[in-house]
Amino acid sequence: MSWALLVLLAAACGPPPADEDGSGSVAEIDLTPARELVARSVAFHDPGGVWGSRSISMSWVGTDGEGGERVAVDLEFGADERDFALAGRYRGSSIEYETTADGWSATVDGTAQADLPDADRERMRLHREDGMFWRSYYGFLAGLPMKISDPGAHLDSEIIETAFMDREVHAVRVTYDPDTGGDTWYFYFDPGTAQLVGCRFYHDESANDGEYITFEGLTEGGGLRLPRLRGWYVNADGRHLGTDEVGTIRVGP
Repeated sequence: MSWALLVLLAAACGPPPADEDGSGSVAEIDLTPARELVARSVAFHDPGGVWGSRSISMSWVGTDGEGGERVAVDLEFGADERDFALAGRYRGSSIEYETTADGWSATVDGTAQADLPDADRERMRLHREDGMFWRSYYGFLAGLPMKISDPGAHLDSEIIETAFMDREVHAVRVTYDPDTGGDTWYFYFDPGTAQLVGCRFYHDESANDGEYITFEGLTEGGGLRLPRLRGWYVNADGRHLGTDEVGTIRVGP
């Protein structure tokens, strides 16, 4: 799986902003068709506005393209986006990772991150984003579709009627600012319910690079209805990279 794409995942939690004029200022109140579709999807997956306002915990298990274990962790999201914790296994090692307003800390197989060899820090992705990679990675993926319109996102105004995985869907095209990854994403929704059914990203759309993710089923808990199974594939050749599964969701007061 390409991890470079997820530089953009450091964007803040919170509700989608009003349409912007490209400078960061609010340009209009009325929603474009694309923003309206994203808002409908958020209403389907998070009707009570839980994401970004209450603490959330869930289990997350991922396999590689051959079905072997890649990751098996418990995730804890604080109501404040700065607070995040991860504990479990990644790439055959145990890991405990935590971020707070004061910074981050991690241990791998019982060794504190400050004492890890550089090779282990890189293998466990602890060298990325000044140590904040895991918070931003899971904060984005677990929070879809609520995270689609985070700061740095620019939605094309119109909805695209297309097909994804042999089903008719409505799609939204989103480009991200360079400091939030600079990639181009397409998000695919069921036309009737606005349930998020998949997404696709490109580093260079003209080169057909990047990957796509299929979403199947829902995991429900505490008012949330999050995509349960997430299959990762290469755009160029359809090669399967792995599958993630969201387990039990618990929402705090």
